[in-house]
This record gives sequence, C-alpha cells and structure tokens, in this order.
Amino acid sequence: MCASGGATGRYLKSKRQSTVEPVFRTLKEFMGLRKVNTIGIKQANKCMHLSAMAYNLKKYLKFIQKRAKSGAESLVLCFLPKTVLQNVAWHFLKAPNLVPTQA
Repeated sequence: MCASGGATGRYLKSKRQSTVEPVFRTLKEFMGLRKVNTIGIKQANKCMHLSAMAYNLKKYLKFIQKRAKSGAESLVLCFLPKTVLQNVAWHFLKAPNLVPTQA
C-alpha cells in the first residue's frame, strides 16, 4: 500500500460515515428494518426499495411542511402520504412485472 493510500482511505471512510451510514441507522432503528424477512434477492430488493422510498418520502414531507404557508397546505400534506403510499404499494406488490425481458 502506498503512503498516500492510508490518508485516502481515511478520507473515504469519513465521507461514507457522514453520508450513507446515518441513512442505514435510521432505517434500522426507526423504520423496523433490522432484518429483511423475505425469501430471495428480488423480494429483498423490493423491501429495500420500499424502505428507501419511505425514508425519502419522510424527508420530503418534513421539507415541504417547513415551506407550507397556510394551515390548508399543512392539512393537504397530512393526507398526501396515504395516497402516495397506496400507489407505491400497488406498484410494487400487485402490478405485473413492468421490466421488459430480453429475447
């Protein structure tokens, strides 16, 4: 290993710890993703995508609620997640496979 490799490795580790690991901590501790209870890679992938979308939706709603100027806007935002999550759940759980297969 070269002399600068140690410094580069430490830098990359610190970047990862400050960007990626807090997301996994939140998913694990607050969103119940300690264990993926599915069979197969495809099902586990769906579970991770749904968890990531829920995390992003949570962040988005927090951002939007700060920007809401009236009580009516806040009220609309309270009912928005239910509709969005219903559509997402339908897409992932009931919709046919939408990815085209190669011949």
